[in-house]
Amino acid sequence: MTRSDAAKLMGIIVLAYPNYDKFKDENQVKATVDLWATMFSEDDAGIVGLAVKKHIATNKWPPSVAELRELMLEMTAPDLIAPDQAWLAVSDFIKLHGEHLHVEERDCLPPLIARAVESIGYHNLYEMNCGSYRGSKPGMARTAFMSLYEQLYERERNRAMTPGYVTRQIDSAAGHLSTGERARLEEIHQRRVEKEESDRALWYGMEERNRLAIKQRLQLAGGTE
Repeated sequence: MTRSDAAKLMGIIVLAYPNYDKFKDENQVKATVDLWATMFSEDDAGIVGLAVKKHIATNKWPPSVAELRELMLEMTAPDLIAPDQAWLAVSDFIKLHGEHLHVEERDCLPPLIARAVESIGYHNLYEMNCGSYRGSKPGMARTAFMSLYEQLYERERNRAMTPGYVTRQIDSAAGHLSTGERARLEEIHQRRVEKEESDRALWYGMEERNRLAIKQRLQLAGGTE
């Protein structure tokens, strides 16, 4: 978005909130335009404009940068699932798959939700979810999932809301100061993912070999498949 785009949107804001005292100061308006031009410099003006229109339609006071970026997130990151919606998906998933869940079935979940389920343990979630029917305290599965997922969600949400150039600067600074601990954690996780994929391939290979062996025995015995 250019400064010209920012000025046009600010003009709409001024018209929408004619009684807002700060807009009576021309220098304040110009300073806000400059700020918007900087904070939305890498964003599509049309997306920012839609966020402005939604804010005007639903709020009595002019928007802050954070409020607009939060509204923009709905359009630019629709696959970032809010915690309440994430739990509903997990609840449906538990009812659909029951006690046992294969890795490939877990991977059907959105990555952030799958990561939370993996961290808690699907079987643990299943047992806690069934606990309410067995006399245990109800809602334990939801509480366990939400407490972890909300942290993951907020981290991703904040990163997605931050302007790209700011994120790159932060990552660059962190890279210079890092001792390599985070990289080692990422390496461990990647090795774990690769091992799961290898184990899965080995398991399916064994199943296929067993199927073929049974087929051959039936043929030798004069049976059918």
